[in-house]
Amino acid sequence: MVSGLIGACYVCVGLVLFFHEQLHLQFSLDKTFTYVFGAIVLIYGTYRIIKSWKSYFSFSDQDR
Repeated sequence: MVSGLIGACYVCVGLVLFFHEQLHLQFSLDKTFTYVFGAIVLIYGTYRIIKSWKSYFSFSDQDR
């Protein structure tokens, strides 16, 4: 369950990095690097959420 929450945090960070211009945030990093890193963090966060979701439901199926 905690892994899913951490994954959600990664997704939020990825979205902030991806949409930093619309949120009026400025970073000292290159734009391309910010977008690529944001995409990687977004994908990793999604992976963690899916992995947590699958492990939670496979564990609850074994209890029945």
